[in-house]
Amino acid sequence: MDVSDVTVIITVWKRPYLDLQLKSLINQVIKPKEIWIIHNENYIETKNTSSKYRDVFPNISVIHSEINLKYFGRFSICYNVKTRFTLIIDDDVIPSSQWIKICLEKSGQYNAIISCTGRIIRPKNYRPEEFDLGNKNEILNKYFIGDNYNEEEYNCFPEDTVVDYGCNSYFFKTEWIRNFWRIWPATFDSGEDIHLSATLKILKSIPTIVPKQNIDTSGNLKKKFSVDQYSSCLHEDFIDVRQKVFEYLINEQGWRPILWNKTIQTD
Repeated sequence: MDVSDVTVIITVWKRPYLDLQLKSLINQVIKPKEIWIIHNENYIETKNTSSKYRDVFPNISVIHSEINLKYFGRFSICYNVKTRFTLIIDDDVIPSSQWIKICLEKSGQYNAIISCTGRIIRPKNYRPEEFDLGNKNEILNKYFIGDNYNEEEYNCFPEDTVVDYGCNSYFFKTEWIRNFWRIWPATFDSGEDIHLSATLKILKSIPTIVPKQNIDTSGNLKKKFSVDQYSSCLHEDFIDVRQKVFEYLINEQGWRPILWNKTIQTD
């Protein structure tokens, strides 16, 4: 059995996909060394689910928090990871059996954060995740990478692509996490995905890559799981909060998105 030097961190709150996530992780072609489950509050049962898989994969640990650590908690818990690599996956992501193998290969090739989904920020646009029906398809096809290439249920893309920030899953060298916290977040209400890519780009010139994916190598086989009542993008202030994150990282911390000129002019 091929075992990698990877710790996988899953966050559980209200979505019911832990069983599917554990099944996909223990069936990886190259298996993780450890799986950590961060169980926020008490909406989902985790003890029996994790115990079911310990016979075949003993290194499953549950970290239970009575409070909801939300988006950033998993990145602070990374300080306790002892493996060379960390893979953080959102609670709606089901990776294919090849995903850890792909992440290891692409991380070695590019020395980059590897994500199954990513975004490219349009020039001078601090609200890149906002669009109207008139330009929806154009925006999705050009700037939303991995999860909007076509109508397939799984993430796919025809080529390795550099993005401004990754989404949904994050594979990186564990030692890089110290840079995440060297720049304090603008808010803890959203934007951990943006913050990870931006801080590593600012401080270490580390890029974020969404790799080529098909049904056999996809980082997420169930992308429609994210379209539910728990999706953070449905929050009324989602775009406004993230606009403040973009403004903070670009105007105050010196982040330069791929398509932006070196001189930033605010509208």
